[in-house]
Amino acid sequence: MPETLWVIRVKEIVSLIISIDTKGKNLIEENKAVLNEMKKPILERINQQIHFIK
Repeated sequence: MPETLWVIRVKEIVSLIISIDTKGKNLIEENKAVLNEMKKPILERINQQIHFIK
């Protein structure tokens, strides 16, 4: 049984992503954290190569 029932009028059909589940886990925030950790070494490598540009 759903915790909440929403009735929504839709003008256009678009993608929908449920980002927070019934246990309070937030998919968007979890993925942001993972991607930020993955990009740290990449940004460090880029900064070493272009350190002369200000």
